[in-house]
Amino acid sequence: MNALIYIGIFLSGFLSLLIFTKRDTTTHDYILVGWLLVSGLLLFSFYYDFNYTTRAYEGLQLIGMVLPLAAAPILYFYVSALVSTKRFSIKNHLYHFIPFLFIACSMLYYYYNLSSGQALRVDDGFIRMSGISAFHLRHYGMVMAFFSLLYPCLSLYLLFKHKSKLQGEFSSLKGVDMAWLRNWIILSLIGFWFSFAIIWSGSFQWIEFATSFKSVAIMITLNIGIIGFYGLKQTTIFISHPPKPKADHFENESTPKYQNSRLDKTASSTILNKVKTHMETTKPYLDTQLSLESLALQLGLSKHDLSQVINEQMGMNFFNFVNQYRVDEFKRLLQDDKFSHFTMLGMALESGFNSKSSFNSVFKKLEGITPGAYKNSLKELN
Repeated sequence: MNALIYIGIFLSGFLSLLIFTKRDTTTHDYILVGWLLVSGLLLFSFYYDFNYTTRAYEGLQLIGMVLPLAAAPILYFYVSALVSTKRFSIKNHLYHFIPFLFIACSMLYYYYNLSSGQALRVDDGFIRMSGISAFHLRHYGMVMAFFSLLYPCLSLYLLFKHKSKLQGEFSSLKGVDMAWLRNWIILSLIGFWFSFAIIWSGSFQWIEFATSFKSVAIMITLNIGIIGFYGLKQTTIFISHPPKPKADHFENESTPKYQNSRLDKTASSTILNKVKTHMETTKPYLDTQLSLESLALQLGLSKHDLSQVINEQMGMNFFNFVNQYRVDEFKRLLQDDKFSHFTMLGMALESGFNSKSSFNSVFKKLEGITPGAYKNSLKELN
C-alpha cells in the first residue's frame, strides 16, 4: 500500500515540475499544479496516519483530511480557465474555499478546545469524534460528499457548454474539445460514489476503516497520474484579450442572434467576397489549427463580423465552412495526377485535415458519402 502512496506523492511533485518547465506556461497550468500538490498533500496525510502512531501533529493531520474540499474547487478553476475566453482570475473566485476554511477551522477549534471526555483524532484515515455534539461525524461527511460532488458536476456543465460552441470557433476539434477531461470527470464521479460507499461502510464498521481509506488513496494516485499526464499536454484553447466595447461582443443568449449587428446587407456581401477570395487564393484552410480568431486577424475583421457573415450568408458554422474547402481540396487532389502516388490519408493531410478519423467523419457529414465510396464513384465515371 505504501508503494502506491509513494508513487502518487512522487507523481504529484514530478508532474508539477514538468508543467512548470513547459514553454508558455499559462494560468490553467498553474492551477493544475495547485491541484496536483493538494492531492499529493492528501496522500501524504494518509501515509502519515497509516504509518505513525504518534499524535504530535494531530491538528495538521485534521486539516490534511479535509483537503478534498480544497481540491474540488481547484479542479473547477482549472476547467474554467481552459474554457473561458476571458482571462481567469483566481482572486475573484476565492470564496469557493469557504467550505474548506469553515470545516478546517471548526476542526481546529474543537481540537484545541477539547474538554474532559471529548476526543477528536485521525485514525486509519478516518476522523473519529466522541463527546462533541456540535459537530457530528456524519454531518462532516455529508458536507464533504456534497461539495466533492458539486464541483465535478459544475465542471462537466462548463465542458459540455464549451463543446457546444466549438464548431463556431474552430475548424478542427482535436486538442480543443477536451474529451479526455470530460471522460475523466465522468469516471471520477463514478469513482466518487464508489469511494463514498466504501467510506460510509467504514463509518458503520461494515469493513475496516483502514481498508476503506486505502482504496481511496489508490484512486487519488490514479487520478494524479491521469490528469497530470493529459494536463501536461493540454494547450491553451482561447487567447485572452482585454474586454472590448459591447458592440464587439456576442449578443446575450436571450436576444436574437445578430439583432444589434452593425452590418447591413451590402457590407456583409462585401466581407463575404473578401473572405472567399482569401480562402481561394491564400488557402488558409491548409493550416490544421485555423480558428475563427486567426482567420479574422488575417482578414482584418472582428470575430463577430466574420462569424455573422459565415452564418448568415453561407448558412453554416465556421467548422463546416472551413472543412468544406478542405473536402473540395481533397477532391481536387484525388483527380490530380501529381498526387496519384498518395494514399487517401496523405491527400487528406495535404488538404488541411489533421487525422484520419476527423477526415472520415467530416467528409461523410458534408458529402453524404464515405471517402472510399466517393473514390470508387470516380473510377466508375472514368
